Amino acid sequence: AAQIDQLCETIIDFKAAYNKAKGASDATEKEAALKKYFAEDLAASLALAEKSIPAGPGPFLVGSKVSYADLVFYMFLASPGGFHDNAEGAKAAFQGCPKIKAAMEAVDKIPELQEWITTRKETMF
Repeated sequence: AAQIDQLCETIIDFKAAYNKAKGASDATEKEAALKKYFAEDLAASLALAEKSIPAGPGPFLVGSKVSYADLVFYMFLASPGGFHDNAEGAKAAFQGCPKIKAAMEAVDKIPELQEWITTRKETMF
């Protein structure tokens, strides 16, 4: 449980970094900050998070079955209509993280989750 909580807490830090980049007042600064966030900052942060993922049977982040951490990471990084405005940039950022990538691919294949994503109401949450 502590490992799941720790992984979920890292997402708070990632969101803060994204919102800081997105909040730049000057359009040129904002564009440069977002480009750096996706190309460098998010990828480096995910690489550090990858190191904290315990060894296990995979493909999920903790243990042999989907956990809250998998869902939180998926909604943040890979879900259609997820957290980031630049979904492709988010997906590119975790390509160098084999454990995270495997977990995102495994979560993406959960039929119940995909059904929920396609039928859920469109809201800001």
